[in-house]
Amino acid sequence: MDAIGKIGLIVPEINSSLDHEFVNGVYEQAKALGYDVIVYTGIFNSIRELRFDSYIAGLENIYTLICTQKLDGIIYAAERFHTDEIIEKIFDYLGQTDTPCLVLGREHEKFTSMEAEEFSAMYNITSHLIKKHNYRKLYCITGVPKHKSSIERIRGFTEACADSGIEIQESDIFYGYFWKDIPEQIGRDIAENRLKRPDAVVCANDVMAVSLIKSLTENGIRVPEDIAVTGFDGSWDSIICKPSLTTVQGRDKQFGADCVCRLYGMITGNICKNIDIRQSIRYGKSCGCSVTDNGEFSLEEYVRDMMQKNIEKHTFIATDIIHRISKASSLNEISDNIDEISHIFCEADWIDVCLCEDWQADVNNPDNFRQYGYSENMYLLLSKRFGDNEESQYLYPTKDILPSLNKPHEPHFIVVTSLHCDGQIFGYAAMAYKDSRIINIEESYVCWCDAISNGLKTLQKRLYIENFNSQLEKFGTADPVTGMLNKRGFLVHLSEIVNRYIQKGKRPVLILITYFPYKIGAVEPSSIIGDIIMNHCYHHLCAKIRERVFAIVLPIGNNDNEIETAEELVALIETSLRERFTTEQNPEFVMNISEIAAAEISAAENILNNGVVRLLDKVKAMESNFVDYKEQIYRLRRNIISNPQLEWDIQQLADKMCISRSHLQRLYKQLFSISIKDDIISARIKRAMQLLSHTDMRVQEIALQCGYHNENHFMRQFKEKTGITASHYRKQNR
Repeated sequence: MDAIGKIGLIVPEINSSLDHEFVNGVYEQAKALGYDVIVYTGIFNSIRELRFDSYIAGLENIYTLICTQKLDGIIYAAERFHTDEIIEKIFDYLGQTDTPCLVLGREHEKFTSMEAEEFSAMYNITSHLIKKHNYRKLYCITGVPKHKSSIERIRGFTEACADSGIEIQESDIFYGYFWKDIPEQIGRDIAENRLKRPDAVVCANDVMAVSLIKSLTENGIRVPEDIAVTGFDGSWDSIICKPSLTTVQGRDKQFGADCVCRLYGMITGNICKNIDIRQSIRYGKSCGCSVTDNGEFSLEEYVRDMMQKNIEKHTFIATDIIHRISKASSLNEISDNIDEISHIFCEADWIDVCLCEDWQADVNNPDNFRQYGYSENMYLLLSKRFGDNEESQYLYPTKDILPSLNKPHEPHFIVVTSLHCDGQIFGYAAMAYKDSRIINIEESYVCWCDAISNGLKTLQKRLYIENFNSQLEKFGTADPVTGMLNKRGFLVHLSEIVNRYIQKGKRPVLILITYFPYKIGAVEPSSIIGDIIMNHCYHHLCAKIRERVFAIVLPIGNNDNEIETAEELVALIETSLRERFTTEQNPEFVMNISEIAAAEISAAENILNNGVVRLLDKVKAMESNFVDYKEQIYRLRRNIISNPQLEWDIQQLADKMCISRSHLQRLYKQLFSISIKDDIISARIKRAMQLLSHTDMRVQEIALQCGYHNENHFMRQFKEKTGITASHYRKQNR
């Protein structure tokens, strides 16, 4: 049967067994109805404060597609996302389309919502413990307080107990937040008699059940001989667990199928028949049942096999495609390399790599690139079929998602993920499966996507450099060793660059960099350092103006610090050198920084020469004073601890010691295993803790005494370091 339509499925990731069960249920039901399932996933379900990190933003950009593509209906698994920010962003995208949308686990005024049925399975598994094994003293560990899923699972537990004449007290119910920590503590509390030992514990998911079994076993309590334990979800861990876990299986798969049926009714106005998926209890040994087959070992072998395959895939990708793609000199060469390596995903039916039509950006203005959304048209770079490739390398409307979907085909399960690098959106990759049970969106897939994106970024830089160098050739201004501009070429272009920055409201800052000693082991690193500078500053004016002396002109905002900008550049150079050499003995970098005014352009050569003289004078002074700074740094730390309230300026401290800021920071961290900045903060917080405990000073006064001019900044930093507010700390310690 050919596909008759497309259903979009929005999920954060497809990693766990529960993710797989859910998407399998969605696809099997959709396939039975003749629909493709297009899965939009950001791959990682981040809970950290990384929402503005360029990598996370690049991954989550894939969700912008849902408001531009032609879909018959959308299922949005909002309950599975960890962060409110991205949940609300996706709601905004959905609000821009008229496509019928079903939202899972979260109510919204504009969309139809749906919850999984939780009561009956919890009732049945609790009844099994009571009626089959005659357990009478039962505990329940559920999820998040006031969460609908937690409430329904508690209700299933309590009603099963009530129907068997068992009275449940409030103290018999625990909230484990669907995670490991609290069940682990409950296990210890039972073992150490802080909690009365029950006959059995009913857990509202497998994660908590496995954690409880582990904790009880480690503390000398046998499962099920002393205490029986059950789970809920039917995850992979429930089978690998020793003893094998009695749990509920099929819930997520059934829920996925139910969602499609509900959405189908919203799309067509008709009722459809559910595929035969039954939610049931899978009996393990943890409840006291006698399980004689070897089913508990089959998944363990499967997981072990998959882990080995993933390791092989990841290693292969890391050692092959990254190397090959990074050397590609054209888009066709990248396409050929992707084609050659894609056999590692042979379980997929086809693979498409689609680029925004503006992926290359402007070779004359490389800072102007796409950071959000996708172009109106996409460029089909590669359409890989295992057997024979489809025609590719042409533009198609983004609303069509993939050109293949406009041709007659059986319903497929298609995973769509973002291609991005360093804040730039390149496009998306799609993998299509006939059987959703074999999908494997793991490390090797992520590495594959990242390798493609990094290769495109490298090619983009190479094209820019080629364009830039071609313009320089007519002047004969390139350094023959590094390929960088020489002094003459630098001066030829300096006036144009300075005026351009000034017109944009930026301050042109000249940074001169040299280094000593002049070798890393037996290697003279000048050409390597030149490569690094060109790679990081390829869209700025940079040059090798004399032996071991490099010049860069950077545009600095009026409120930015040119010293910090220069230090960041040096830090990048040092990091790149450490990646190339195993030795930790990097050269010491020396800088001279000066701002160039428009009126000074006519005397640019004098400015450059004077800067070089000052730079080399610094080198001589540092070489003569390059001694052990240990005692000075120990004295510095004593002063910081004694006077944390002072304004500690790292650059001024480095200047007094006649060493660079980066070198001072590196030595300090080597000696004390903490950065200067963090040590200052730590000293200030310790002083604040003393004042809070032993004085009646107001918080505002304490903040000033500890070097904080902003009370809110102090309060925020105190809580970050201690975990509690200053007021709460004072109450605890008075």
